[in-house]
Amino acid sequence: MRIVKLGLISFVVLFLIVFGISLLIPGYIRISRAVNITAPKDSIQHYLTDLRQWKQWNGLTTAATVVNPAWSANTFTSDGLQVALKEVKTDTITTNWKQEGGREIASGFTLHTIDNTTVVQWYFDFKLRWYPWEKFGSIIFDKQLGPPMEQSLGALKKKLESIP
Repeated sequence: MRIVKLGLISFVVLFLIVFGISLLIPGYIRISRAVNITAPKDSIQHYLTDLRQWKQWNGLTTAATVVNPAWSANTFTSDGLQVALKEVKTDTITTNWKQEGGREIASGFTLHTIDNTTVVQWYFDFKLRWYPWEKFGSIIFDKQLGPPMEQSLGALKKKLESIP
């Protein structure tokens, strides 16, 4: 009985320590990447707002793990992922991403023009619940999303800067 009691108390104390540490992790995380593109803002905006153009540059929608992709002007769907264009403003484009069985994730692009160069920033916003496993899991989001975002923005830059 003493061993069971010791094991139960140890489990509760360990859980409280892990929970306390998870409270130090913020409940809102933004993963973002940016690229400078020497191209007119209108042509950049066309490639970002027409989701049919994404198959030419967006690695997150053309990855080998994406099964049965379908693009339309305002939506992208596959067996495990849905992306919808939510709002288009002068300098911001907002989309919603939803994985099968998951929550919606806000994403978007901001455009800032300086001289002949446009800075395109792509971001994902995650609102985390208080669960310790969700907060600790969020630590790897940057490692998961960062490289494909950088490759996609690089492909977009190459595509736009090669257009005469």
